[in-house]
Amino acid sequence: MWLSADTPSIRAARRVARALLLAVLVTALAGCGWHLRGSAPGTASLEGMAVVLDSRIGQGELIRRVREALQAAGAEVRDSGDGPRLVVASESRSRQQISFGGEGRMEEYELRYRVRWSIENAAGETIAGPDTFEQLRAYRYDRSEVLGSEGREDALVDELRRDVAFLLAERVQATLGE
Repeated sequence: MWLSADTPSIRAARRVARALLLAVLVTALAGCGWHLRGSAPGTASLEGMAVVLDSRIGQGELIRRVREALQAAGAEVRDSGDGPRLVVASESRSRQQISFGGEGRMEEYELRYRVRWSIENAAGETIAGPDTFEQLRAYRYDRSEVLGSEGREDALVDELRRDVAFLLAERVQATLGE
């Protein structure tokens, strides 16, 4: 019997095949360990735990973001007092040219952002670190659009701070969480 390419039984078979393929993909994705940022199962909770945020770099944007990330994890963040302590010792950024444009036009830079940190217990003993989180991003700098290029670098630094703040909160959760 000859079957047309668009018979009801063929359409039904295609729907079943799509549903089966979707089920296989969802199962594979769930089984591979992939999760949305901050939603990993088994992540230790900081709910109700007081964490001292000891900033040796002042109270800038990074510290604000770290405070927000710790609070989102359930921690009560303090500036001083007793208890476990996240010490943010230094923050630095550097820029290095990685490509050259013709006639001084477009150039590409690598932005490197570093934060040195450690975690201490209530007795002041270091239980994690000291260590450095380092993030890199490349971007294009156009000398004919100086303001836009400088704004792009500032936006990248903000993105890098957000990423490092998340990493710090995650490390505190893994070290101190219950």
